[in-house]
Amino acid sequence: MSISSSQISFGKLLAVLKGAAVLSVKTSSVGRLGRIAGKLSMKNKGRLIMGRNVSFHAKPFPSAVTVERNAELIVGDNVFFNYGLDIGCTQSIRIGSNTIIGPMVNIIDTNFHPVDRSDNAKGKAIVISDNVWVGRGAVILPGVTIGANSVIAAGSIVTRDIPANVLAGGTPAKIIRELDISNEWIRRYNE
Repeated sequence: MSISSSQISFGKLLAVLKGAAVLSVKTSSVGRLGRIAGKLSMKNKGRLIMGRNVSFHAKPFPSAVTVERNAELIVGDNVFFNYGLDIGCTQSIRIGSNTIIGPMVNIIDTNFHPVDRSDNAKGKAIVISDNVWVGRGAVILPGVTIGANSVIAAGSIVTRDIPANVLAGGTPAKIIRELDISNEWIRRYNE
């Protein structure tokens, strides 16, 4: 994943609301042309880096992004987050460039609470590679890597790594088929 050299390191995310208003949110580094529509709750106690042209479409349902102390959330360029998003980052989450995150998606790098006495509920890094599409209502669980150009079907629960260039879906998510994607093809979204 590449983060553009045109990033601003002022510690503020400047996001355009409907092309006019500016919203300031605490970040560690942010690229230009970020946009927020609707209500976005962003809590950053760690390191939050956003590339250029990152969009949050947080309506009709609000979205929430939480980065805990000593954690790192890195978002590449040209990433679109749809409404109802919930990101809980306690260790490390990386989201690649040209990625689309559908509505009502949950991305968490920890279980937050132990399942039993032997479970220490530590976080495990998540990597969502470049040019990925995560469908509506998908859940991405701790320790998962999703390969470049892959699509996660709506309603899927991703519990293990998904390779590049595949369509995966189900509970737990499994490979459904390979995708025909060339290296120069970039996933687009409609606003």
